Formats: sequence, C-alpha cells, structure tokens
Amino acid sequence: MVAHQFDMEEVMEIEHTFGKGSKKPVDDNAPKRALSAYFLFANKMRPGVMKKHEGASMGVVGKEIAILWKKASSSDKAPFEKKADAAKKTYHSKMEKYQKTSNYKKHQMKLLAYKIHETKKPFRKDENAPKRSLSAYMLYSASIRKQIVKDNPEMVSSEVMKEQSTMWKALGDSDRQKWNSKAAADKKKYDTKSARYMKTADYQKYVVERDAYKAEMKEKRNKLMGIKKRARTPTKAKSAPKSPSKKKAKRSARRSRTPKSSKSRSTSRRRRSAKSPKSPKRLSRKRRAEKKKSKAPKRSTSRKSRTPKASKSRSKSRSKSRSKSRSASRSRSAKRRSASRSKSRRRSTSRRSKKASE
Repeated sequence: MVAHQFDMEEVMEIEHTFGKGSKKPVDDNAPKRALSAYFLFANKMRPGVMKKHEGASMGVVGKEIAILWKKASSSDKAPFEKKADAAKKTYHSKMEKYQKTSNYKKHQMKLLAYKIHETKKPFRKDENAPKRSLSAYMLYSASIRKQIVKDNPEMVSSEVMKEQSTMWKALGDSDRQKWNSKAAADKKKYDTKSARYMKTADYQKYVVERDAYKAEMKEKRNKLMGIKKRARTPTKAKSAPKSPSKKKAKRSARRSRTPKSSKSRSTSRRRRSAKSPKSPKRLSRKRRAEKKKSKAPKRSTSRKSRTPKASKSRSKSRSKSRSKSRSASRSRSAKRRSASRSKSRRRSTSRRSKKASE
C-alpha cells in the first residue's frame, strides 16, 4: 500500500457530498481481483449442475457445487489452485503499478472522506422513550387521508399530501383551533411522560451507551484526520510545596548576575520621579524670573510707604541665597544623572561582551 498525504480541506469538501444513505465508494479504474480456486471450479461446474436441476434457485445450485468441491480430490483441485495462484500474481503486479497513478490517489481520498462521514452518523434512537406528540397539521391530515384515498384511488402519495395541505390552508381559524388545542393537550402528556422516563434506569443506560459511542467516533475521526490529542500535565497535590517555575528561576539568575549598585540606581530614579514632575521644556533663569515678576501681585503705594527702605535689600539677599541653593541642588542632580547613565552604559557594554564571548 502506498501512503498518501492529503489536503484535509479537499477531503472535507468531498465528505460534504455524502448523504444519509450514501454507500462506500468503489474504484472502477482498479484492476479486477483474481478469482479463487473454488470460484474457478464453480464457474466450470455451474452449467452442468443447472441442467441436472432445471428450474432450481441459485441457492440450491450453489449448495450442490459446494458438495461437489468437498468431494473432489486434491489432484482434481490442483489445476484450479495453480490457475488461481498465477492470476493472483498478475493481479498484484497490476495493482502495484495502479497504486502509483492519480486515479488511485483520488479514490483513496474519497475513501477517507467516506470513513470520516461514517464517524458522524448519529447514535440509534431510544426504543424505550415515549413517542413524540403530533402537531395540529399532522393530526388533521391523519383524519382526512383515508377519505382522500377513497375518493381518489388513482392518486399517488405525493398528490395526496398536496391535497391535505390545500385543505389545511382552506380551514378557518375556529376549525384550526380545535386541532391546535388537541395538539397542545397531547404535548402536555408527552412532556409529563418524558420527565418520568428520564428518571428511569433505562434512560440512564441509554445515555451511557450514547456518550461512549460519541467518544469512540470522535477518537476515530481525529485519528483519520491526523489530529493528535494533547497530553495534559498531571495536577499537583495541594499539600505539596509549589516549586518555582522556569521563568522565575531565569529571572533570579539574571538578578544574581547584576551588581548591587542597581538598587541605588532604581531608588535614585524613584526619588527623581517623586520630587520633580517631568516638564516638557525647561525655561532659562531670566524667563523664570520674568514669569515670577508677571505673576506676582502689584503692591499698593500706601503699603510701600509704610515699609522701611532696608526691607528691599533684605528681600534681595534672601532671593539671591535661594537661587544659589537651587542652582547648587540642580548641578548635584545633573552630576548624579550623568554618573548613573555612564554606569548603565558600562554595564550594557560588559553584558554584550559576555554574550559575545559565550
């Protein structure tokens, strides 16, 4: 047998063409199978047996040939067996050639599609379950059918069904209501019966058989389609301590490689982010001073006259000292940033060199 790899989309397209009562596909292009020694003997003996038993059925003729084959000696059987072996060899040689053709591949694809279709067949109906209630139309058509057939004996079943539908459409609302109420009463009875039946052992047995059949068909279908079942990892007991995962182990290894100074760097970043909010652009000192002056409220002349002149010089000295302290703190922070950046660059270069060496 030649193994073929099929496109499953094409196989599923072929599978959709199979209906409810579809039969197994037959390969018409394949070479015919060789006959066995018994069938060669039967073909030779059949005309003589049919002459002896005129008017006998094929079953009787077949039984008579079987008796003759059993009575035949090994020397009588030998020529038929020799002929059958030769025919078998020629069949196998032809079949090997045919298996390399495109027709054989097409047939194998059809056969696979048919096998998949067979796995989708529904499970048998529950014979113990209560029968479903009929609809209003079905009750009406059952009451009328006999009369229609009696009046029109030449009518076919399809024509009788058409006549029933036309008569149902012609009914008024009051006449239909009678059948609707009857159907509703039957449905209530069916619901109560089915509810009782679902509690019985017969129904439970049917459910178990149905689920087992569905699981078996699903497994067979997956095997035919080449779908492999994923192996699930066994669940760990709650009492057992949780072992660290591979990702966590890798992270811890990375952390151990990095020097301790990384903590100081992270803390300095946090402080920076907490102290000073990020501004889109920094203004120069002159512009800041101008903005402060514009924002500061204008003092009245009466207040200026009250304050002594020495206060102006004092306020100027205070502002100068504040500006100096601010500039000093800014320079310190800038130095820290540059130092941290240079450290990070050195680390990155060292890491790259290590990776390259590995």
